[in-house]
Amino acid sequence: MLQANARTMHGERASRTMSLAATFGRRIASGRLACGEALPTEKELQTQYGVSRTVVREAVRHLVAKGLVSVGPKVGTRVRERIEWNMLDPDVMGWHLTAAIRRPFIESLYEMRLINEPQAARLACDRISPEQAARLQAAMAGMRENPRGSPELIAADLAFHRVILEATGNPMLVSLGAMIERSLSISFSLSWRQNPQEETLRQHGRVMDAILAGDREAAELFMRRLIESAFNDVILALYADDGTRGDDAGEAGDTDAGNRERDHGARSAP
Repeated sequence: MLQANARTMHGERASRTMSLAATFGRRIASGRLACGEALPTEKELQTQYGVSRTVVREAVRHLVAKGLVSVGPKVGTRVRERIEWNMLDPDVMGWHLTAAIRRPFIESLYEMRLINEPQAARLACDRISPEQAARLQAAMAGMRENPRGSPELIAADLAFHRVILEATGNPMLVSLGAMIERSLSISFSLSWRQNPQEETLRQHGRVMDAILAGDREAAELFMRRLIESAFNDVILALYADDGTRGDDAGEAGDTDAGNRERDHGARSAP
């Protein structure tokens, strides 16, 4: 009985700790707490949120571990410079995506994907195993079989990209994919709202077909086009209601390189 009570108390404390850490994590990610700004004192946090000193200290330790704040004598707990944040931490990514100001983070996320995933698709052409090829096809089938924007479809989409990263045989790329998966899940749910399902399925299908055919150039090209399209869809989903999408929302796909890729795609589309 005593052990059960202790586990319950520990669970409640952990929940309060994470809730408090998330509250300030979102404020920091959104810019409401600026770099160099001090958080409330320990006593102020206890009073304001009705939590114990232990909860406050553990919440601050979480923020310190994620690189968001530093603690020092006489200066208290202060927000660190953005460059020092652990941007690949799943919680930090999630706080950015739920913050009021999201576009810079979305742009950084998709820029990182454009650097890595087209090359991963190219490598997968030579390295994908029969088992991975079967999983890639199963993920594609999962996207076709489930309703637009459903959790099952999002899971299948994540699996599709995960298999391609695994097929590179590069453990660092696989780890990178795992770290950003939470952010991808949220961004996928946004992009699927905008693009017609058949068009998105066609884009994924072209990537898969190129990889299975061992066509490196096409695999790299179609993955790049898929990510550029998804970026534009996410921006549209975030800003369609307030009219702030603007011309710059389409910049990811409007470069000369993007135009050349579209021309190539028109010639080599199945």
